[in-house]
Amino acid sequence: MLSKTIGACAGLCFFISGICGLPAAKAQGTGAQVMPPPKVAVIDIEWLKPGKGGSAHQKTESAFVQAAEKAKSTQHYVALEALSGPPRALFFFGYDSFAAMEKARQEEMANASLSADLDRAFAEDGELLSSTARNIFTLRDDLIPEPGVAIATMRYMQITRVTIRPGHQADWEEYLKLFWSTVQKTEPDRHVALYQSSYGWENGGIWLLITPMKSLGEADKMDANAAKFRENLGDNMKRYRELAGAAIESSQRNLYAFDPAISYVPDAWVSADPSFWKHK
Repeated sequence: MLSKTIGACAGLCFFISGICGLPAAKAQGTGAQVMPPPKVAVIDIEWLKPGKGGSAHQKTESAFVQAAEKAKSTQHYVALEALSGPPRALFFFGYDSFAAMEKARQEEMANASLSADLDRAFAEDGELLSSTARNIFTLRDDLIPEPGVAIATMRYMQITRVTIRPGHQADWEEYLKLFWSTVQKTEPDRHVALYQSSYGWENGGIWLLITPMKSLGEADKMDANAAKFRENLGDNMKRYRELAGAAIESSQRNLYAFDPAISYVPDAWVSADPSFWKHK
C-alpha cells in the first residue's frame, strides 16, 4: 500500500476513488473527472521535526514517488501539507472495500524490488519525523450524501475532526442531519465527505468532515455564510445547540494544501492540469 505500516510511504485519502478503480465521470467543461469519495479511507500522518519541512521533506518523499514510478505501481496517493496546527504532512489512499485494500497490500509485498526501494526511502524520511500514525475511516454517506468533485482541480482541503462523547452517537447523527439540511439551504454547492473511524483513533468515536476547495476564497465564503446558516436554522437553533453540547466532546478545524511534489497521482490527473501535477 506504499505505506509506512509495511515499511513504505504514508497515506490519507479523500475523493481519490478513481485512483483505485472506482467509477468516475468526466466533469463538464474540464479535462478532470468527477470522483465520488472512497468507501474506505486510509489516513497516515507524518509529524515533522522543527525545521525539517519544506524542501528537506520533499527530497526524502521524492524517493517514494520515484520508487512507485519505477515499479509502475497502481497505488496512487495524494499528499497535503498542513497550513495550520503542528507541522505535518498527510497522504491519501482510497479503496472501494477492505478486500480491495488487502489486494493492494499483497501486490506490493510480492514486489521485492519495490519493497526494498521503499525500505531505503523510509529510513531516510524517518530522520525528519517526530511521529507517525495510521488510521482507517469508512464513508458515512448515509448521513451526508456526497456525489464527488473533480478532485484534480482542487488545491486545498478543510478537515474538521470531531470527537464524540461515548453513548451519544444518536445525538451526533441527529445533529449531522440538521447540519446538512441547513447547509444545503445555505450553500447548495458545498461538498462535504463524512467519515467515521474504524481502526486507529478511538474506533467509532472520531469523525471527519472533509471539504475540498479550489481556492482559499471558498473558506472566506463559508465564514461569510455563517450568519445565513444561523438564520436558516430558525426555530431549530435551540435543538442544534443542545445536540452539539450533548454529542461533541471536542472538535478542531484545519486547512491543508495539496503538494504535487510528493504526490503520486494517475496520468489522468496530470493530463487534466500538467502545470500543477507534473513533476518538475
